[in-house]
Amino acid sequence: MSNFKVVSETQLLGMIKEGNYAAFDEMYSRHWSALYGMAYNILRDHESSKDIVQDIFIWFWEHREQWVLTSCKGYLLTAVRFKTANYIRANKARAEFYKGNFDQTIAAMDESLLLEAKELESFIHQVTAELPERCREIFSMSRFQQLSNKEIADQLNISEKTVEGHITTALRKLREKLRNGSFILFLFH
Repeated sequence: MSNFKVVSETQLLGMIKEGNYAAFDEMYSRHWSALYGMAYNILRDHESSKDIVQDIFIWFWEHREQWVLTSCKGYLLTAVRFKTANYIRANKARAEFYKGNFDQTIAAMDESLLLEAKELESFIHQVTAELPERCREIFSMSRFQQLSNKEIADQLNISEKTVEGHITTALRKLREKLRNGSFILFLFH
């Protein structure tokens, strides 16, 4: 098929999974502007927003054999949300400053996208509920409260290395569960 514009997203995903780069290019064309717009609404920085979207699509292509999707718009928008949160955290920006933008962006998503995000969040909470108490607490402080490793270490009166160890353990557990599910691993890096 040379005209991918008439191909359904489910069919495109199947072709991408088989390594069809032209199908991937069509998926990129269909979703790039929405992903960029969401990233830009959160970050208000053109270059960083472009980089985040590019990283998501690179990961999407490189890991096409591992994901199990029948629709990807909600998945990709959720990926943008997590990647921008990680970008903010990595750049030492305070999550409270950006919370209003996150809330506005999420409110703009349609109900099906919100459902997918809620399912992902529920899945993460289910997996983390199985972690040992201290590991679960540290992971929650890191990923849900947006605290840095140093802030966590200071609050719990432990070393940053101990914090890193617990986060690594939690991420390893999530990776194991994610390999068996349809959610994507890179959201947590």
